[in-house]
Amino acid sequence: MSDDSTLPPVYVIESIPVGGANEVTSAEANREGIPVPPHLRVFAELGRGGMGRIHPATDRNLLRHVALKRLDKKFAKEPFYREGFIAEAQIAGQLEHPNIVPVHELAVSSQGVPYFTMKLVQGISFDRWLADPRHPLGSTDRLEKGLEIFAKVCDAIAYAHHRGVIHRDLKPANIMVAGFGQVYVMDWGLARLTRTTPASGGASQMETPGPVGTPDYMPPEQARGNPDEMTERSDVFGLGALLYEIVSGKTPFGQHPDPEETLRRARLGAVVPIDIATQGIGLPSRLRAIVARATAPDPRDRHPNVVDLQDDVTSFLRGGLHLPRKLFRSGEIIIREGDVGDAAYMIVSGRCRAYRVVGEERETLAVMEAGDVFGEMALLLDEPRAASVEALDPVTVLVLDKHTMTEGLGIGGWTGALVRALAQRFRDLELQVRSSGMRRG
Repeated sequence: MSDDSTLPPVYVIESIPVGGANEVTSAEANREGIPVPPHLRVFAELGRGGMGRIHPATDRNLLRHVALKRLDKKFAKEPFYREGFIAEAQIAGQLEHPNIVPVHELAVSSQGVPYFTMKLVQGISFDRWLADPRHPLGSTDRLEKGLEIFAKVCDAIAYAHHRGVIHRDLKPANIMVAGFGQVYVMDWGLARLTRTTPASGGASQMETPGPVGTPDYMPPEQARGNPDEMTERSDVFGLGALLYEIVSGKTPFGQHPDPEETLRRARLGAVVPIDIATQGIGLPSRLRAIVARATAPDPRDRHPNVVDLQDDVTSFLRGGLHLPRKLFRSGEIIIREGDVGDAAYMIVSGRCRAYRVVGEERETLAVMEAGDVFGEMALLLDEPRAASVEALDPVTVLVLDKHTMTEGLGIGGWTGALVRALAQRFRDLELQVRSSGMRRG
């Protein structure tokens, strides 16, 4: 329906700006091959890729803003590119998921240029989100919010895999973060079907040998270029590369200005160990292990599927990532023997020494590393600290206080009473052992 006079009265909710772009003129449309169907107002180009162009547009019938993606005019006459473009629209159009941008229509203009329209996302790309100084490396905000975005991307890719589609170009630039928490996986132009063939015949592009994707995020099997080796675990690596960048600010193969060098390292599977990439950031060992597994060069060593990777990340998020962090310099006392405290600590990075003062000497009780917890008795018993803890290196810890434990973890009522009774028994036993040792000395 293109005749506006046939439409009944409608209600406009609000006017959403499309970036102040100028409307495409007839001359520009003819010269550049820009499709301008009667029901759309098409505006100046918003972005471009290797073969496609994106324009904001307004659907006159539905009174909504959309994004129009078209194949570049010079590629429109080549069956290889035309069929691949149509296959992208068909694949994305069949992936109906909250985290995949919906496709509205697919058509070919009078000039023979294929195009499709999709939801116009009001937001920023994930690479811009990661570069925002409000999300600094190592901060709880970056990890918490970044991993929440990552989990939504996993939802989309897991669904696509269920439908027999692998993305093959997962990277921050292909993820949009909208203003109200929506997350969308974009650009299915390099997608490959694992079970069926598109009606357009675009399978020829999907099965073409050669490297596929973006070298910085490309698993070794894609860099080697054999389509038969590219499976769901290839997307697991792509997701792992996203995770790698969230936690380290870097990409798995190192920062190289030359794409050919990055591609060479990708072929070799030369992933920079995440422990090296996150030195000085204070990343929990559990999360480092998740990243290392997801970006393993050998597909057999990765998570077997996206859901398994997502479960690992979600479990980590539920394990206390929300707790505030605190930094201590080397030699600084974190807790002091005899003080009354109300917080426990878990070491994220660095080493600590627990000791007691015996006479004029410091008796070392333990050297603790990432993952170790200390000070937990202060959460349960109103008694002085039994030992001091000193930072041996620059140390990052998570802090759990009594209020968070009671309100956030639900340790109250009879449960809290039981835990405190057990803690008191262990405390009494410790004092007895210590007293016995002193008498023997």
